[in-house]
Amino acid sequence: MKLLIVVLLVVFLTPAHRIPECVCIKEAHPSNEKIKADRKKAFDGATAVFEGEVVALDSYVVTFRLRKRWKGPSVGEVTLRTGAVAGYDGTPLPEECSYQFQRGEAYLVYAYGEAEKMKTSICSTFKLQNASEEEKGLDEIKAHSTVREKNP
Repeated sequence: MKLLIVVLLVVFLTPAHRIPECVCIKEAHPSNEKIKADRKKAFDGATAVFEGEVVALDSYVVTFRLRKRWKGPSVGEVTLRTGAVAGYDGTPLPEECSYQFQRGEAYLVYAYGEAEKMKTSICSTFKLQNASEEEKGLDEIKAHSTVREKNP
């Protein structure tokens, strides 16, 4: 019996059987305090938090022109890695948790990692039209700064 339990544990705890880290599990009806605490935890752990429009996109990187910034470097554009890696034939293979951005669309993004290697995931990216409550909550943590384009 003990051997069976050990075998089952090994099988189900191997990487192929684990639940992906990107599964966004949220409470059905969280309290306002829980929402605020979760948002603050995500904000504190992020390298950058911003609103921006996708201006360049390929299989490996996505570039945003920033509109608002709550956290991160004082720049007009931010480039994130998509998480894709080259397959054996050179074809980009997306990471399971990567977000599928669309050029010209605007997003609110929590980005994580070193400044030159920041990434995001499906759990920390919001299409702008769905992000008004998140923006209000972020402004309660820290007022955003508006990013203005530099004149040539």
